Amino acid sequence: MTSVLPPFVQAASGSLGAASANALTYPLDLITTRIQATEKDTSIRKQIHTYGLSSLYDGIGADTSATLLSSFLYYYVYSFLRALVVRGNGKSKAAMLSLPQELAIGYLSGIASRSITTPLNLVTVRLQTARVSDDSSPQGGTSRFTAVCKQILREEGLRGFWKGFSSNFVLSLNPAVTLYLFQQYRSVMLKGKERASPPPGHSFVGGALANSIAVIMLYPLLLAKTVVQASRRSNSTNSSSQGPSIRSSLQGIYTTGGFFALYRGLGAQLFKGILRQGTAMMVKQRIEQLVIQAYLRQRALRRVQYKG
Repeated sequence: MTSVLPPFVQAASGSLGAASANALTYPLDLITTRIQATEKDTSIRKQIHTYGLSSLYDGIGADTSATLLSSFLYYYVYSFLRALVVRGNGKSKAAMLSLPQELAIGYLSGIASRSITTPLNLVTVRLQTARVSDDSSPQGGTSRFTAVCKQILREEGLRGFWKGFSSNFVLSLNPAVTLYLFQQYRSVMLKGKERASPPPGHSFVGGALANSIAVIMLYPLLLAKTVVQASRRSNSTNSSSQGPSIRSSLQGIYTTGGFFALYRGLGAQLFKGILRQGTAMMVKQRIEQLVIQAYLRQRALRRVQYKG
């Protein structure tokens, strides 16, 4: 990501792109989460037949809020830190940084954004899996979000909202690797003006390829995180007992199903990722292009006014 626009513009365009992609692919995201968390054979058609069309959008409000906030924070922190590093190196804003520098900046940005948005992500997972679990929270109405929050607070305490957060210390490499690979795609596949401002097609393909590689590398941890966040403490469980951890979830999945079970739902995750990340990158680049065009038009208009 070598945009020379201010951090706020990059953050706004990135969050709007991510939110647009999230709305487009949300039913796939919900199905993927249910496959990961419950091990049950499911599909969009089966979900509609069993629970109705509206069930495909369980938790979309919480997820969209988390996506907007997470993406805005990520791109803002990333752009800010990158500008500091580039300035310190005495390079231009669009200069390429080394692999360690790019990954370090992306990693820190990911940790910063996820530390704030993990509670919303947790609530989203609970809402997405409520219909296929033994959850007793309300199944309809605007009170569902509040009910889930109260349930988490009652069962786990305040710390429960950051359940599974430890996996983020590794999973934060996902957006860092994705952005680095997308930047490499731009440098290899594009030249001249297209490298600085990629066409929509290249933005989609580059973003989709970069995300797919990053997801495959880290998928078992992503699966374990979903399992941990979807887990609920039953009424018969001792209140002092601990829920599943990332490590115990990985061990349980491997013991029960073997190595390939660690990639349960990978196909759905990749398909969702291709559409989501490709669309997000495409929308983000398009918004940035519009901002640049508007700025250039305004500057040209001012020059005409000054001459007049």
